[in-house]
Amino acid sequence: MMESKWHNVSIKTESFEDLKEIQRVLPIRASIPQTIEWLIKVGARHINLTNKSENTNNEYTDRIPK
Repeated sequence: MMESKWHNVSIKTESFEDLKEIQRVLPIRASIPQTIEWLIKVGARHINLTNKSENTNNEYTDRIPK
């Protein structure tokens, strides 16, 4: 079983304000750490989808089809 570990991070005030705005517009009540975890999951999902689309020819490429 994995043990949870907490880490302290420093971010710019502007980024923290952005984070608080994201937290405010979420459809559920979430703490700052929960908001960060959610953003990490969403970002990872987006990166994985982007990587998959770059490996295949599909509608997400900027190239003109032959």
